[in-house]
Amino acid sequence: MAHAGNRSLVTSPQVVVDVIRDAHEYYVQNRIDERYEYVALDIVRRYVAHEGLPRESDSLFAAALYIVTRHPWSHPNPLTKTEFAAKLRIKESSIEWYVDSIVEKLGFLLLRDRTQLPFYVDPEGTISSVITSVVRASVREEIVRSVVRGTVLSPDALAERIVDRLCNVVKIVPGAFLHDLYSIVQQRIELESQCILEELDHP
Repeated sequence: MAHAGNRSLVTSPQVVVDVIRDAHEYYVQNRIDERYEYVALDIVRRYVAHEGLPRESDSLFAAALYIVTRHPWSHPNPLTKTEFAAKLRIKESSIEWYVDSIVEKLGFLLLRDRTQLPFYVDPEGTISSVITSVVRASVREEIVRSVVRGTVLSPDALAERIVDRLCNVVKIVPGAFLHDLYSIVQQRIELESQCILEELDHP
């Protein structure tokens, strides 16, 4: 049986379909709200397509659901991983392993609030798309402005401006995540700046 991390076999579409159906049965048995279920099923689909059959299916299903329930828009959400695992009668360590693996393999962003509870941003979701768009537009405007005026805004000041816009103007991310969001925005400013500067150097 293939398991997480085994790249030697290509995951067949039928295997992915079978796991999705198994996950659906699991969520139905545990009376999971459909609003959470279908988002979790999509995470399961992407993970299995990427990694193959899981060693512990129920733990993967629980981990995908845990990530979905800890969307930044659910903040404040005081439910801990320990309490979540107890509700689903699954070992916390098993859920934690799959949560870490999903975050790593699928590129989820991790945000922590002031109490250090984790919240997760899907790289293919709305929040990530908006962050990317705002950073890209802001960096491009700033580089063009620097070319015209000969003055350059520091990356830190630009990051502060973008974070303020995301939290207080667009309001796509709750203010509780300012610190982690600032780090993410800084990284994206650097990447976007490099891309644009390379374009200017090599027209």
